Amino acid sequence: MVWMNPTPVSVLLVPVKQGERVGLLTIRRAIDPQKDKLALVGGFLEAHETWQVGGAREVVEETGVSVDASTVEAFWFTSTEPKPNRVLLFGTVAEVAADSFEAFEASPETSARGAVFGPDGLEDVFAFPLHIDAARRWFEARDVTGAHDFTEL
Repeated sequence: MVWMNPTPVSVLLVPVKQGERVGLLTIRRAIDPQKDKLALVGGFLEAHETWQVGGAREVVEETGVSVDASTVEAFWFTSTEPKPNRVLLFGTVAEVAADSFEAFEASPETSARGAVFGPDGLEDVFAFPLHIDAARRWFEARDVTGAHDFTEL
């Protein structure tokens, strides 16, 4: 018998304050699938990690920004479609100030770091539909409307 267990993916919604605006931390993908598109920060969990620790690790790896895994709060959980073989665990953390970021260094996975500041037009720039859903839920909960206005940080 072979078990096809689902694969957990931790994705963190990291609020970023830049001036008077608060948006969500994003990366520009340097790899396929969806190379050159934006995504929220996240990735596959390692066997020894909680979803919170794995999410915090991915934020550091992909953006150079540190977040405290002990502060990660559950936001939304869902499975991929049409095959629910990936379980996405979306979490949120406390707001971080963009002016506290160190200089960004591209990696084989991430070509840019930035933030989106609104929900409109995400379908044109985001790599994954479930990331769009999560970002829109986050903006809606804060009554934020308007263009995504991606800004590199």
